[in-house]
Amino acid sequence: MYNLCCISNELKADGYSFRTMTWKRYLDLASESESDALFELGERWYNNVYVTRKTIKHCAKNGWGYRVSSSLIPLLTHPQLNHNLEEIPQYNEIQEIFDDIRQNDSWGVRLSTHPDQFNVLASENSDSVERTINELNHHGWLMDELGCHRNHYNPINIHINCSKGEPSDIAARFWDNLERCEENVTQRLVVENEDKGVWNVQNLITYVHSPYDIPITYDNLHDECNPSPELEDPMTLCDATWDCKPLFHYSESHPDKKNPRSHCDIPVDIPPSEGYDWDIECKAKDRAIRTLGLNELTQLSQEMGFYE
Repeated sequence: MYNLCCISNELKADGYSFRTMTWKRYLDLASESESDALFELGERWYNNVYVTRKTIKHCAKNGWGYRVSSSLIPLLTHPQLNHNLEEIPQYNEIQEIFDDIRQNDSWGVRLSTHPDQFNVLASENSDSVERTINELNHHGWLMDELGCHRNHYNPINIHINCSKGEPSDIAARFWDNLERCEENVTQRLVVENEDKGVWNVQNLITYVHSPYDIPITYDNLHDECNPSPELEDPMTLCDATWDCKPLFHYSESHPDKKNPRSHCDIPVDIPPSEGYDWDIECKAKDRAIRTLGLNELTQLSQEMGFYE
C-alpha cells in the first residue's frame, strides 16, 4: 500500500488546504483582543482537523494510507501560548470531527506521523529535550484522538538526528529520554535511517534496535545517500525489526538537482510492494502515487509479455 504524505494536492486544488499561524501573528492579534486571537487560532485548528478528515476519506477512497501533518494544530505546543484546546471556541466542533474519525476506525486507512526535525531526544541540551518530549507527547495525544492503535501499525517516526559523540552514548541518551515520554508515544515510536551522519541502517541496528528493540524505518533514498557498506540487504534487515507490517519511506533523487538528497516530483521506478507499506515522499503527492500505480501496471504487462 502507498501512503500519502501530509498534503493532497488534488484536495488542495478543490480548496481544501491546511492553514498555519506564526507566533508573531498570534501576538499581533492578541495585542488587540486575546479572545479574537483565540477565535482566529481556533478557526485554523478547526479547518485543519476538517481537512484531515477529508484527506483520510480521500485516501480511503483510493486505497492509500496517510501520514498526518506534523503541524496539524499550530502553536498548541508553543511554550508561551498558555491556552489549551478546551479554551478554543471551536472545541466542541473539533471534538465532533475527532469522534467521527474514531467511530469510523479512520475508514480503514493506516495512519502515521513524522514529527519535525527539531525533535532531538538525544540532544545534550536539556531545554531541547524537554521541548521534544512535549512535542512527542502532543503527537501521541493526536494519534489517540484519531483512533490510532497504540502500536507500531500506527507509528510515530523520528530521526535520532544527533551525531556528536559515540553512537552507543547517543543511543543511550535517546532511550533514557524516550522513557520519559507518555505510553502513547513509546508504544508507537520508530526510528528512521538518515541521509547523512552516523545513523545509517547498520548503526541503527547495532546501537538502537539491538539493545532497545525499537523498529527501524527503511528510507531507500537515505540509504542510497548514506549507505551501510557491510550490509547486503538493509531493507530486509529493517523489516525484521518490526512486529507488524513495516511502513517504509520511498522517494528518488530529483533528476534536475545536483543534491542527490533532493526528492523527485514524479517517480520512474517502484518500491517492492510485497510485505511493505510505503510513505511516498515524492513532491507531486497524489500524482506521484498514481504514477507508481501505472508503473506497476507497466511492469506487470512486461512480465506477462504483453509488450516489450
